[in-house]
Amino acid sequence: MSDDCPFCDVDESQVVFRDEWVFAVWDRYPVSDGHLLIITTRHVADWFEASDAEQQAVLKALERGRQIIRDRYSADGFNIGINVGEAA
Repeated sequence: MSDDCPFCDVDESQVVFRDEWVFAVWDRYPVSDGHLLIITTRHVADWFEASDAEQQAVLKALERGRQIIRDRYSADGFNIGINVGEAA
């Protein structure tokens, strides 16, 4: 757990779904409706520090998140992004 990490102490009421490897929350400052964040349960700095299992869980969670966003917002399209490093 890190004091400066906004994802280390997420209120459970904000969690959209969770499994062993990842959890998802709605972004507090969304770029658009349906802005969902998928976060590894284990604290990692970025995508490249995540284990193969964690990376696969993120990819699997994308489909689950897509369905939730589609059902809730009738989304016509999706953007998927991974930010790595402070400059990103």
